[in-house]
Amino acid sequence: MAARRARARMAWVFGLAACGGDPAATTDGTTSEATSSDTSTMTETGGEPTSTDSAPTSGSSPGTGSETGTTTAAETTPDTGEPTTGTSTTGDPGVELGPPVLRINVGGPAVGEFLADDGPESPYRASPDTQVFAADAVVAGPSVPVDLPLEVLATGRVEPPELAGGTGQLRYSVPVEPGAYQLRLHFSGPSQGPGTRLAQLWIDGATVGEPIDVSALTAGDASGSVTVEITADAWLDVELVRVPGSEMPLLSALELFGDGGLRDGPAGAVRHITPDGGGSGDSVDDAAGLGQLAALIAASAPGDEVWIHAGDYEAGGEIFISSGGTAEAPIVVRGVGTDWHSPGRPRIVGSRANPWTAEGAIGGTVFRLTGGADHLHFVNLGFADQGNGCWRVAQPIAGLRLDNIVATNVHRLLENFVGGNDTDASITGLVMKDVSVRGYARAVTRLQYETNEVLLEDVFGDSEAQPFESFSTGVTLYETAHHVTLRRAVMLNHHQVDVEGYWNADGFSTERDNHAIRFEDTYAAGNTDGGYDLKSSDTTLLRAVAVDNKRNFRLWGQIAMEQCVGQGPHKRGGSGTQAQVHGNPQGVFTVTDSRFVDDDPVTIVFDLDDDAAGTVVGGCVEHHPDASYQTVEPAASLMLTDVAEGC
Repeated sequence: MAARRARARMAWVFGLAACGGDPAATTDGTTSEATSSDTSTMTETGGEPTSTDSAPTSGSSPGTGSETGTTTAAETTPDTGEPTTGTSTTGDPGVELGPPVLRINVGGPAVGEFLADDGPESPYRASPDTQVFAADAVVAGPSVPVDLPLEVLATGRVEPPELAGGTGQLRYSVPVEPGAYQLRLHFSGPSQGPGTRLAQLWIDGATVGEPIDVSALTAGDASGSVTVEITADAWLDVELVRVPGSEMPLLSALELFGDGGLRDGPAGAVRHITPDGGGSGDSVDDAAGLGQLAALIAASAPGDEVWIHAGDYEAGGEIFISSGGTAEAPIVVRGVGTDWHSPGRPRIVGSRANPWTAEGAIGGTVFRLTGGADHLHFVNLGFADQGNGCWRVAQPIAGLRLDNIVATNVHRLLENFVGGNDTDASITGLVMKDVSVRGYARAVTRLQYETNEVLLEDVFGDSEAQPFESFSTGVTLYETAHHVTLRRAVMLNHHQVDVEGYWNADGFSTERDNHAIRFEDTYAAGNTDGGYDLKSSDTTLLRAVAVDNKRNFRLWGQIAMEQCVGQGPHKRGGSGTQAQVHGNPQGVFTVTDSRFVDDDPVTIVFDLDDDAAGTVVGGCVEHHPDASYQTVEPAASLMLTDVAEGC
C-alpha cells in the first residue's frame, strides 16, 4: 500500500501586528520562537517582510475511513529558505489558487457555490458531535477575501458543552483525485485575545505547521482567513483540533481549490444495500437487503465498498461476517445518502426497550465478526435500541476500524467476547474514531484477551446513568489487552445506585494484566466511582481531566500522571471516601505538574490505602480549609515536592 502523504505549506494571510508578536504555541502547551530555516511562511498584509514558521511535524492521528485508512507522518517540502510566492486573494503575496473544487458553509445553509452544512448529517463532516453557532455580528477582517459571501461567516460549528472538556475537534473527509490543492479556512470571532483559541491543523493524519492562533486572526471580533497549500491522496482528511487549555476554533467555512476534483466512487467495485432491497446488490436499482451484507462482503475484492444507503433498517438477527479485505486494501462498509456526495446516515434499529428500564428487553447483536473478518472499515453508520454489541468480535481478527459512528440506547457499542467454545477473540489493530454513544447500560466498548495496537480517538460516551443489574463503565480494558491509546475520549455519567455497600461505575477502567496504556487529553465526569480506575502497569495519563467523580483518579497499578486536572469530587452514595487522588493497594504512581481544585470540606486530596506509594512533584492544590490534604495509611507512603498551595 502506498503511504499516504501530507505535504503542506501555510501562508498566514494576517499580520504579526494582529498576533501581538507572541511566539507560536506548540501542541504541548509550550511556546517556540519562529526560525528562518523552516519551510512554512507567514505573509503580512501590511507589506512588511515575511518571517518563516516551523515546518510541519509528524503526528499519529489516523486518516479517514477510506480505501486506505492508514496513518503516516507528514512529508515536508524542501527547505529553500525562500519566502512563499504567489498571489493571495487579498492582493498581497501569498498562495495562488487553482479552480474551485469544493465550498462548504460550515454550520449554515447553501449560499451560492457553498454547500449546506446545517443538518444532522453531511456528506463530508466526519465529526458526529458538533453543534451550529450563530455569530453575533459579521465583520470581515483584512485577511478575508473580498469576494467571499459574508453570509457564510454568520454561522459555524463547535462542539457542544458536554464535550468541551475533552475532545475539541472538527473533521471533514473529502474524496478527491490525488494531487496538489489549496485549502482556505474562514474563522469567526469573538476573540478573547491572542492565545485563547489555538487550533492545530491536521491534513491526512499528519500535523501541519504550528497551531493557528485563531484568536489573533480574529482580533477585534472580526472574521479571518488562512490558506494552506497541500498535497492530497485519494481522501483529503481535514481536521482542526483545539490545543489543550484553549477554546475551540470557530470555523465558519472552508474552500478547496486545485486542478484535481472530487471522485464519484472508489477504485474498486461498489455494492448497494437499501431498506427495501432484496436483489443482487450490483446497483441501486437492484439493491440488496441488510441481511445480505455478509454475502456482499464475501463477494468483494480488497478495495471494494459496500454502500448502505440512508434509511431505517430493522435488525433481523445477528449478521455473521467471516471475510474481509487486506491491510493494503480493506473492504469498506459505508453509510451514504444517494452517493457519498449527498448527506445521509443509515440507522439500524433493534428491539432494546426504549425508554430503557433495567427490566426491559436488552436487544440483540447486529454484526458478529468471526475469523477471517479482517481489515473491515465501517464508516458513517447509526444504531438505535441495540443489545450487547452493535459489533461483537467473537474470534481473533485484525484491522477493524469504526469511523464516524452514532449510537443511542445500546447495551454496548463494541463487545469483545468469545463465542461458543472459543477461548480467544483478540483484536489486533483496532481504530475507533469520531464515535458518539449516548445511553448505554454497560459500556461504549469492552476490550480483552490479547487485544492490542488500539487507538480510540475522539470517542464520546454518555451512559446517561442507565441502570442495570450491575453497573456501566465507559471504556473497559480486561484480561491482557495492551498497547492501547485513548486520545480526546470523553466518558460521562456512569452510575451504580440503590445498592448496599460500595457504589462502582467508572469513566475508564483497566485491570492488573493490562499494560502499555496511554491517555491523552481525555475527560471523565459524573461517575459514581472513579473517573479513572486503573490497575494496569506502564500506564500514562497526559493532560487527563476528571471532574465530579467520587474519586477522580483511582490508582492501583504503575501510573504516571502529567499535567492532569482534578476538580470537584462528588460522592453520590455508597461507602468509600470522596477524593481527588486515591492510591489503592499495590498502586505506585507519580503525579507531575498537575492541578487539583475543590471547595468541599469532605474531600481528601491525596487518599492512600494499604501499601500504595505516591510521588507528587510540582503543580498545585486548592482545597477547603477544613478538607483533609492527605490521609496515608501506615504501610503507604506519599512524597510531595514543590506542590503549590492555591491554583
